[in-house]
Amino acid sequence: MMRSMIGATAVVLACACLTICPTRADAQIPPGLQNPQIEIVYAVPSNASYRPIYDRLKQRQVLEELRAFLAPLKLPRKLTVNVDQCGAARRPYKPQGPVTICYELVAEITQTASKLDASLQPSVTAGAFILVALQALAHGVYDELQIPVWGRMEDASDRLAALVMLQFGEDLALRTILGATALFTASGKTWAVSDFGNALSPDEQRYYNYLCIAYGGAPITFKFLTVPDKNGEQTLPSARAERCADEYAQVLKAFNLWIMPSVDPNLLVRVRATPWLQAGDLK
Repeated sequence: MMRSMIGATAVVLACACLTICPTRADAQIPPGLQNPQIEIVYAVPSNASYRPIYDRLKQRQVLEELRAFLAPLKLPRKLTVNVDQCGAARRPYKPQGPVTICYELVAEITQTASKLDASLQPSVTAGAFILVALQALAHGVYDELQIPVWGRMEDASDRLAALVMLQFGEDLALRTILGATALFTASGKTWAVSDFGNALSPDEQRYYNYLCIAYGGAPITFKFLTVPDKNGEQTLPSARAERCADEYAQVLKAFNLWIMPSVDPNLLVRVRATPWLQAGDLK
């Protein structure tokens, strides 16, 4: 299932190098897009094998660009976002604590992406990284804004991450989903298992959370998710796709009620108009 998508989306992915493309020397942070309530930290890893990841992320200014992307979000206190060596692929978020993206997880993603064609690896890796970063940030946003969560926190964070991608930039959502889909397929549906896999929310379920919100919110853009491949299989199964419009409506209602009052509409317009993903990044 989904393997035929890799070839079908190769051209799109080749033009979709995202935040951690190693060939781009520096990020183009749009002037005026800053979020003073988000602090960023690149922790130097003690394990020398993670030093190239640290150097690449810092040189590429991934956290600076993430902070700029989140400029519209007004938080009541400072939220620290860092990349760090965790001793595992994931460091659980603790209330009032920092949001951490682990070098171990980035290494897992990079290793899985290495199974793909070299031309796809930068954008595939970055697509997965963005999903992981936004999902981790969602925990902090729920905490900072004191948003009630019914059901599993991981599922709620997945849906919020997907919704933020759509609200802040549909182009970002499209290319991120394409990259993550190719990576998920290459891993045999078990990529980043330490981050996505647990007894309550297995890999496939959490992966489909992203797809469903994307399809429910932009069914024309993401229609390809429901088109059968040569084997008659769909990336997003029909049984789930039929519920996606309702799932999206529920998440959007909660987003508008709890989060939009903390979003600057003028900055949101600027973020949506910013070309975060550029084909020139591959040069």
